[in-house]
Amino acid sequence: MLTNAVQTTLGPIIGAEQGHVRAFRGVPFATARRFARATPPLAWTEPRRCTDYGAYAPQPGHLDHGEESCLSLNIWAPVGAKRPLPVLFFIHGGAFVTGGGADYDGAFLAAHGPAVIVTINYRLGPLGFLQLHRHGLGEANNLAISDSLAALDWVHANIANFGGDPNQLTLSGQSAGASLVIALATLPQARGKFARAMALSAPGRNIMSADHADVVARSVLAELGHDASAIASVPLAKLFAAVERVGRRIADETSSGTVFGPVLDGTEIPREPRDVFAEGSLRHIPLWLGSCRDEMVMFLKSTPPAAMTRTTERNVRATFGDAGWERLLACYRDSARRDEDPYEALLSDAFWHRPMADLARSHADAGGAVWLSRFDHRPALEPFLSQGPTHGADNACLWAHLPDFIDRPILKRKGGPMTPDDIDVAARFQTSLLRFVTSGASDVAEAWPRFEPGREPLAVFGQPFHVVPLNDGARFRLWTELSNRTNDKSKMRVAG
Repeated sequence: MLTNAVQTTLGPIIGAEQGHVRAFRGVPFATARRFARATPPLAWTEPRRCTDYGAYAPQPGHLDHGEESCLSLNIWAPVGAKRPLPVLFFIHGGAFVTGGGADYDGAFLAAHGPAVIVTINYRLGPLGFLQLHRHGLGEANNLAISDSLAALDWVHANIANFGGDPNQLTLSGQSAGASLVIALATLPQARGKFARAMALSAPGRNIMSADHADVVARSVLAELGHDASAIASVPLAKLFAAVERVGRRIADETSSGTVFGPVLDGTEIPREPRDVFAEGSLRHIPLWLGSCRDEMVMFLKSTPPAAMTRTTERNVRATFGDAGWERLLACYRDSARRDEDPYEALLSDAFWHRPMADLARSHADAGGAVWLSRFDHRPALEPFLSQGPTHGADNACLWAHLPDFIDRPILKRKGGPMTPDDIDVAARFQTSLLRFVTSGASDVAEAWPRFEPGREPLAVFGQPFHVVPLNDGARFRLWTELSNRTNDKSKMRVAG
């Protein structure tokens, strides 16, 4: 059944009722020419039907979708809310090259919040992250960031008409989306437009340097040869093929093992986001940071193994020396669980878990409220059934419509029935998220206290849910010893 028309700043829209929830899909919030900043689309006067997901952002496997029409968002809002509801604004992951809001049906979360759930599209791959401005070929840098800001502006201006409270909005994202959340949260343009932030599995090096962006841009332009000056009109298939070839060549040369990401360009992103958190200007923003226990398994088992696995080892060796690396690996072997790959666990800590803990520490030291979690549950759904609680396991449970996992049409992953353990862990995870979105606290304080200087609790979502001290165990002590030694040597070099 169709909903009544809802007025927006661009014109009225009509959605569909989905049980006790109204769903509005494919709502345009902006349009953009290739390599140009997003601008508002043309307004309309007649009610616009928004019952189907909009075009996917062009990406491998989906290059036939319109570039200018991919900037849309989706809204799920409970029917008959008696008060303005908190808003979850979610930015999808996909290594900055794949994914879309259509992979996340927010009806279940909306109904059980109750809350208003928003998922967005943004430009991906070269269309969202290729930095051409310094080469005189683009209008702006960090276009995916400006897309996300445009979506946030639209939601802030319009969400009250859908029953949402624009002053109670939680920025959230997973993987690449978590990197965008961390960057967005620090930007002056986003100030006052969100109340809380949640980042799941943000890569450790989530901001690219301007030098790296220049290397990528020059490499892509060279790969296109004579078409470089006309890159704005190169067929998408040719552009993406050139980017893929460049990625295969240079991914191992990057610090993160990935080609794209938000760039510290000095203009769109003027400062390193982690420095902004550390200085305390975001201390008023409650923060939830989470990761999955076996993050790196998925990347080690890819064919060939993802470049980030090799660059992570290289970075650890560069920081602590070969002897430090060997000491760490020996420690992980000595303390490994029966089902644990020590090499994978070391890489997961180095690339995912420790950087998240460092960010939590910075925010807490600056006076901010922060909660840190790890997802240890193995969902009965591939690829997690065979790979364990690897990258995205928490996300699968977060968006589940209990008692079922949902389909992911863009990633071409089928959902399916959940086991009792799946349902138990997912229900706890969803409840904690909705409590955070509603109140800025992740759980009752006794069950999951906040992360504070000298007291660093880590909530573990598994069977059963439990909390453990982060700063404990042989692994933590060795990392601390090696880090302190490296810092002491750096200070001696500076003093000398």
